[in-house]
Amino acid sequence: MLRRAVTLAATSLIGGALALATAAPAQAAVVDVPFGPSSIGDYCHANVGSSATIGFYESGGLRCYASGSPGGLQYVGSGNPYLACKYLTIDVVMSALRGPSDSLVCRVVR
Repeated sequence: MLRRAVTLAATSLIGGALALATAAPAQAAVVDVPFGPSSIGDYCHANVGSSATIGFYESGGLRCYASGSPGGLQYVGSGNPYLACKYLTIDVVMSALRGPSDSLVCRVVR
C-alpha cells in the first residue's frame, strides 16, 4: 500500500513538471520605446563622430551635433534611425519613428 502511494506521488510530480515544461510560451508584445537627444547622442558619438554629444530625429533624418561655440550646436553628420534603435536597445527592432520634440521612437518586440 505504501509503495502504491509513493508511486502515485512520484507520477503526479513528474506529470506536473512535464506540464510546466511544455507550457505555451509567453506572448510577445510590440512596444514603442522613446529615446531623447542624449541617448541619440550616445549613438552619434559611437557611430557618426567622436565629437557628437546630442542628436535629433529631424525631418531630414537623424542628425548629430556637437557643442559649438559660443553655446550653439555644430552639425557633425547624419545617422541611421533604425541602426540607432539597434544600438540603443537589445529588443528586436521593427522600425524607427520620429517622436515628439524630435525624439527617436523605436518600435520593438518584447
